[in-house]
Amino acid sequence: MGLRIASNVQSLTAQRNLSSTSDANSASMEKLASGFRINKAADDSAGLAISEKLKADIRGLNMARRNASDGVSLIQTAEGGLNEVGNILSRLRELAVQGSSDTVGNTERGFLNKEFSQLKNEITRISQSTEYNGTLLIGGDLDSADENLKARSNAYPLEIQIGKNYFASMDSKDQAAPINVLRIDLQDINSTVGEKGLNLGDGADDGAHVNSKEAAQQTIDRVDQAITKVSGYRSTLGALQNRLNSAMSNLSVQAENANAANSRIRDTDFAEEAAKLTQTNILKQSGVRVS
Repeated sequence: MGLRIASNVQSLTAQRNLSSTSDANSASMEKLASGFRINKAADDSAGLAISEKLKADIRGLNMARRNASDGVSLIQTAEGGLNEVGNILSRLRELAVQGSSDTVGNTERGFLNKEFSQLKNEITRISQSTEYNGTLLIGGDLDSADENLKARSNAYPLEIQIGKNYFASMDSKDQAAPINVLRIDLQDINSTVGEKGLNLGDGADDGAHVNSKEAAQQTIDRVDQAITKVSGYRSTLGALQNRLNSAMSNLSVQAENANAANSRIRDTDFAEEAAKLTQTNILKQSGVRVS
């Protein structure tokens, strides 16, 4: 090989290799510092696209799980109201049994009826005040002259988004079994004392009352029917809560698997990258010495 004075080709080659080593060293340091194998599209354009889609899915799954959890809270709120209505009905039945006995006179029955009437009013109050985020839960589809009550009860069926997607053709209200939406129809859960609800009558001497022995005796059966209705309502809500709990478990598994897949694509393999960093550090020091 001839002697060249103007250009030191070996030095230029060493400098080029040093530049490549420095770039690789910087890339390894970036990956180790960030914890991600992919920090920009240039690192892995296809992997970045897949990872970004997985990130969006993971956030959607986590939010759907929160929706389901909020749905459980809604159902528990409704059941809490029904639980107290059930307690009141038990007391009403107790009063009816007491009023059915001739050991109680008409004067005492009048006193019993005052409590009976007040407790009926409390059932109505509970049914019209048990709500979640402004929506009545146990008042049924109220046919009321009060526009405020009607507005709060006409949001049925309630829809809870429990999937990360929404498919119009499969999740619309026209579909009986949607995939990503759980519908809670509370129109039939009516704990009011009216005919459409527990059928106990609205007034003190209307419907169920204990003003007389005969009325008290007949009231026992009416209250029993009301207790059966409330138990049925609670059973329906319990089934919905169990379904939401199952949905939450499924969403948790999906989110966990999606996180694992995203980690394999995007996260840094620290052992591999640390070895690369050590290698490029040695090459970088050698390149500095010879260039």
